[in-house]
Amino acid sequence: MNGSSTRALSSIWLSRASRVPGWLRARWTLAGAHLGGFVHLDGRLRVRGPRGISLGQRVFFLDGPVPSELVCRPGAELSIGGGTGLNYGTSIRATRSVRIGASCLVGSMVLIRDDDGFRTAPVVIGDEVWIAHGAIIEPGVTIGDGAVISAGAVVTGAVPAGMMAVGNPARCLPRAFSAERGSSPGP
Repeated sequence: MNGSSTRALSSIWLSRASRVPGWLRARWTLAGAHLGGFVHLDGRLRVRGPRGISLGQRVFFLDGPVPSELVCRPGAELSIGGGTGLNYGTSIRATRSVRIGASCLVGSMVLIRDDDGFRTAPVVIGDEVWIAHGAIIEPGVTIGDGAVISAGAVVTGAVPAGMMAVGNPARCLPRAFSAERGSSPGP
C-alpha cells in the first residue's frame, strides 16, 4: 500500500470510530425499541414506551439546546423509516399510530401527534418529506411523498404528494420550480 492509500484507509476508520458513541448512545437510550442498523443519537432523547417504537436503518437524531422526545402509549405504534433525520426539540407522540416514511428531514421544535385531547387519529407521513422548524402535525393528517411543510405551519388536513403546506391552519400550494432559473426541486 502506498502512503495515500494508507491515509485514506485510516481516515475512513477514524470517521467510523467517531460515530461509535452515537450508535452506543442510541442503543442505550432506545433499549426495548426495534432498531435498524446504525441508528445514531447525538445529544439527549427522552423515550417513553419503547416497545411500540420502530426505527429504520440510519435514522439519526441531532443535538441541540432542547432534547427531543418519542412517546408511544401502550398499544400504539410509532415508526420512522430509514435514513430519516430529526433535529433537536422534536416531539413525536403516538396514542394510536404515527408513521414517518424514509429519508425525511424533520426540523427543530416540530410537534407530531395523533391525539390532541379531543380527537385521536393516525398520522401518516410519506417518504422524502421535509418538515421545517416549529411545524405542528395534528391528528388524522396524511402527508404525501416529497411534500414540504413550511416553518411554523399547523397542518390539520391532508397534504398531497409534492405539495407545500404553509400557514396556520396550513393550506397547500404547488411546489413550482423553474429549470430556466436553475432552481432545484430538492427539499
